[in-house]
Amino acid sequence: MSAAWRVPNAHDLDIGDAGVRSFWLADALADEPDGINSEPLVSKVRADVCIVGGGFTGLWTAIELKTRDPSIEVILLEAGLCGCGASGTNAGMLMNLWPKLPSLLRAGGGDEGADVARASVEAIDHILRFCVEHGIDAQVESNGWLWASNNSSQDEAWGDTLEAATAYRGCPFVEVDAAEATRLAGAPARGGLLDPTCVGLHPARLARGLLGVARSMGVVVHEHTPMTGLLREHAGTTVTTGYGSVRAASVVLAINAWCNQFPQLRSHLVMTASDNVVVRPRREPENPPLTNVSDSGRLLDYWRPMSGGDILFGKAGLGIGWGVRGTNTLFGAAPRQGRLLAQMARTVPGLAGAELVSSWRAPVEYSLSSLPFFGEITGFPGVYYGTGYSGDGIGPSVIGAQVLAGLATRSTDGMTTSFLTRPPSGRGLPPEPFRYLGGQLVKTAMLRQDRKQDDGTRIDLPTRLVARIDPTTFLG
Repeated sequence: MSAAWRVPNAHDLDIGDAGVRSFWLADALADEPDGINSEPLVSKVRADVCIVGGGFTGLWTAIELKTRDPSIEVILLEAGLCGCGASGTNAGMLMNLWPKLPSLLRAGGGDEGADVARASVEAIDHILRFCVEHGIDAQVESNGWLWASNNSSQDEAWGDTLEAATAYRGCPFVEVDAAEATRLAGAPARGGLLDPTCVGLHPARLARGLLGVARSMGVVVHEHTPMTGLLREHAGTTVTTGYGSVRAASVVLAINAWCNQFPQLRSHLVMTASDNVVVRPRREPENPPLTNVSDSGRLLDYWRPMSGGDILFGKAGLGIGWGVRGTNTLFGAAPRQGRLLAQMARTVPGLAGAELVSSWRAPVEYSLSSLPFFGEITGFPGVYYGTGYSGDGIGPSVIGAQVLAGLATRSTDGMTTSFLTRPPSGRGLPPEPFRYLGGQLVKTAMLRQDRKQDDGTRIDLPTRLVARIDPTTFLG
């Protein structure tokens, strides 16, 4: 059997030297003593496993494969620089999947869903141990995560999740009152749910550290090497690039949001974007944020303290991508910085007037279940994908690597046969232009609803009805 597929607009994929980098990536690259030392692939080579994508999922998968079998030949291709995608543009909140327990239980049932939630806590511990063992300075702050209420419509938003979680061993949640939530958030809060197992860190330093470990284990890495297509023939797959190719028995597509290029996955993913700013308070805040915080709105506000006294603030869901090019168009400078800073000042008043240090927009692929999922590309036996992290991929990428390494080596361990290897159920999203136009309509209604809820004013019926159409959620 033979099959061929070409990447649409492959020339747009090398974002490693883009004019706008996230605060994280710019800082991590400036700290590399030997500079950026990477060569693109310019020849035809062979490997046991070819991994496409040099973010957390791809790098952890490479390390997992080498840990299982040091003799396995692994080649990793990255379109830009390792860590320049979602792994270097997120908020740096290392979280577990317990907030998504209702989704886990719906998808996997009581036993298996709770097992994955517990495994996601173990993934956090694994990352922290790995950083210590390999000397990766990821600026870890073990300061937890607060799920907060900012207005009356958000009160007890975590109620169903907490009720479900307390029935299972390992529930990490602690409910806190308004005074404690306000103290932890560094902003007015009406209450919250604290998870002390979560961590704040420097995501790009972690990604670049993983790159160094992978290379030390014998993984061959080629940056600035976008995949241009796949060719399946004679029981193997060739990954083509601009100037070379890799023929491998197994291929792992660890490209997250860029998986929307495949029709079988596109219908299960909503391509959106989060806007982020890093600010520096001009004076010491009276009540600085002490933990990583997310509010309970449908389009989340989130913020966290950073090493050195800076603060990151972001808002989810502000961009909508069009078709297969949507991911690339949602990567770059954050538009409407003034609106984002105004939202920051409303949500965290102590940051009003803070100095803007950096801003960026990054694509996020929300799955219809809010959970990551993994599997095989239709028509390409031996080509596996991982996607759908829904804005929360640092910790779950460790689980994803275990799944993908198992699939790539034809293992039948627990993860490779779990519910995570099934796509979200349901009919999926409509094709373009309906999904883009509908997404813009729903996003506008949700922003309007969020503003009115923050102001405590009445929400008109059309806004309420349209906002309900949104099929995704960060928290499940």
